[in-house]
Amino acid sequence: PQPWHLCGQSMGGAIVIDHLLHQGADSPAQGEVILLAPLVRPRAWGWSRLSYHALRPFVKGIARRFTENSNAPAFLPFLLADPLQPNRLPTAWVGALAKWITRIERAPRSRRSPIIIQGEADMTVDWSHNLTVLKDKFSQPQILMLGHARHHLANETPEMRERYLDFLSARMA
Repeated sequence: PQPWHLCGQSMGGAIVIDHLLHQGADSPAQGEVILLAPLVRPRAWGWSRLSYHALRPFVKGIARRFTENSNAPAFLPFLLADPLQPNRLPTAWVGALAKWITRIERAPRSRRSPIIIQGEADMTVDWSHNLTVLKDKFSQPQILMLGHARHHLANETPEMRERYLDFLSARMA
């Protein structure tokens, strides 16, 4: 049943952002929009882009580094053992990301007002830059900053999840 709501974490948030900015009022999903640690550009993007241009002619992929991106100790071993998490990042993926970042940053403004949850200890996305872009692209986004939360908000400690779930409940009631 409608209204349809959209929710995305990180890359899933990137897909939602792209959909809203390029489908706009034509989107069948006219309900609430929730973005958890949304990706516009990753942390240290300047260095990544430079490395991409320097290494692209010589390598097809770069070893992926896994960082502590959650405060929930049981989640990190699960993530490392996840067979769907690639150990190498294809250089073509970085090139596609560069084009996508430009697509988002040049997109027209949307009238939608997403709810954004972002951890201040997130070392995966460039959250400060991303929030600046999202404030420019959307109409009065509602933002909750979580002081010690890292990137995997859906897999954070129960206390942090309770805090953002309370925030969401208050806005979606």
